[in-house]
Amino acid sequence: MKRYASIAALIAATTASAALGQTAVEEVDVTADVTVIENIEAAQAWSGVEADLETAIAERLVGQLEERGARILIDLDTLSLANSFEQSVGIGEHELSGDVTIRVPGIANNENYTLTVSAEQATAFFPEDMTFDTVAVDSDLFYRAMVDAFAENVVGKVQ
Repeated sequence: MKRYASIAALIAATTASAALGQTAVEEVDVTADVTVIENIEAAQAWSGVEADLETAIAERLVGQLEERGARILIDLDTLSLANSFEQSVGIGEHELSGDVTIRVPGIANNENYTLTVSAEQATAFFPEDMTFDTVAVDSDLFYRAMVDAFAENVVGKVQ
């Protein structure tokens, strides 16, 4: 799913230009191959992850979105939710993983890395009174925490 400058145009129209020292961002594009979804529960839970991750990143970069700037390209290659049996015997994980490319205008300014967010890392985005033991992995809260954890890491590399 591609959202070229449309995200930037919509949000930039309502905000000021990027602050000094921050990288301007022109595009956020997330793709996910549905064949990488490892089970039916994950397929149902992660069905909107491309658009949701693009939006989560764009919301965090609202003051940095401009017509000319960096391009953030994410190719998700692991979307999984382990069932309780897999989790209990240590053979399954809850994770969101993919290759991140940040293309900044100029010579040798690009950054490429693989990012994997686990359920443990996503707990930082749970409400204070919630823990991994009290949140169902197929819930909207868990899904949002995984997307937010991934988005935070990507945005941290851009600022």
